[in-house]
Parts: sequence; C-alpha cells; structure tokens
Amino acid sequence: MHYRLSLRRAGVEGRGTTENLSERGAMVSLDIDPPLAAGEEIALEIELPGYGSLVVPSKVRWASTVLPGMTGVEFTLPVPPVLLAHIAELVNSRLDEAEGVA
Repeated sequence: MHYRLSLRRAGVEGRGTTENLSERGAMVSLDIDPPLAAGEEIALEIELPGYGSLVVPSKVRWASTVLPGMTGVEFTLPVPPVLLAHIAELVNSRLDEAEGVA
C-alpha cells in the first residue's frame, strides 16, 4: 500500500511513501538527507485514507545501500489501534477479493 508520509529528525524534514505495510512495520521510500541509519528512533506521520494523519513511533531496522531512501521500519509497541484496524480491513478485503466474495 502506498501512503504518503513524513518525518522530522533533528530539524530536517523528510517525505516519502510506504511501499508495504504490516502490523509490525513497513518498508518506506524516503527523501531525507542524510539518510536514516539502522537503530534510529523516528516518528512516521502516515496519511491514512478515511482517517487523516497518524503519528507512528518507529525504529529503523535497515536502510538500503543499493536503493537510496528504501528503509525498513519496525513500529514501536503498542501500535496505534486505528492502524491495526486499517491493516486488518485491508487484509480482509484482499482475502474477499481472492475468494470472489462481493
């Protein structure tokens, strides 16, 4: 799922999109300089359709050295319930589509 996001680190703002999304984390494509490094704690501000902006505390798990800006983040527990509900809704709608349920 591609959702717009932003983050701020030491006065530097970055923007990007989610490339995938799960209950525990996401792969994100970011435009921020300098790039994030594994271990950094950040707050992602994700734009959820039908909800608006949601701040999700996260920790950088990896940053690609091949694809600039590609970064893996793990959401800090507890994950906001609205995000978990949104992800469950996405999964259920995909399962219904796969099974041909209208």
